[in-house]
Amino acid sequence: MKDIVEKKKAGEVFHVESRVQGANGIPGDWRQLLAYGGGMLLDWGVHLLDQLLLLTDSKIESVKADLSTILGTEVDDGFTATIRFKDGLSAVIEVGTTNYIKLPRWYVKGTEGTAVIRDWSLEGEIVRTNPDAAKVEPTPIQAGVGLTKTMAPPSEKSTLRLPVEKAAPPAQSFYENFAALLDGRSAQAVKNEQVLRVLRLIETIFEAARTQTVVKDFEL
Repeated sequence: MKDIVEKKKAGEVFHVESRVQGANGIPGDWRQLLAYGGGMLLDWGVHLLDQLLLLTDSKIESVKADLSTILGTEVDDGFTATIRFKDGLSAVIEVGTTNYIKLPRWYVKGTEGTAVIRDWSLEGEIVRTNPDAAKVEPTPIQAGVGLTKTMAPPSEKSTLRLPVEKAAPPAQSFYENFAALLDGRSAQAVKNEQVLRVLRLIETIFEAARTQTVVKDFEL
């Protein structure tokens, strides 16, 4: 996804959705206990937020969030956070444990197309405008009892379908890098300031959910 954003394969990306969803509730160990750092925001949110912040260097403008407590545990069983960046990018980050039908793992909109990664296999595609083809007006489709051009699919001639290229594995795993760092053989791959930014964003999401406000007054 970072490659799609940086190489503008769907044009200028302006909206990102990143989700993990399951239907098995929260596993019955530390993840259900507040005192041990349980809850989906701390368990899974840390990973999705870390990935999001690797997509842009822009400062964050605002954060809105809701925590789910459907299962009645003392911690959140899911959350949705809407994050807006000062460069115009918006993002929806969602974790759920009561989803029997899952939404795509990644869904990204750009000025020239849309990219999707459907699941853990990282299968997906990019559908974008064809720069070598003239624009073709969409053919109206039946929508209920009426016709619509707005919601009709774009013509095959004016679009391209491209595969999502799988990223090469890193030369060092995180743990290999950490061991090499302690031995003085490697630079730190995950910087302390990156870790701190993710943790501050998690705290801001908790605050936005608790106060049910859009949090804006921060430097993040």
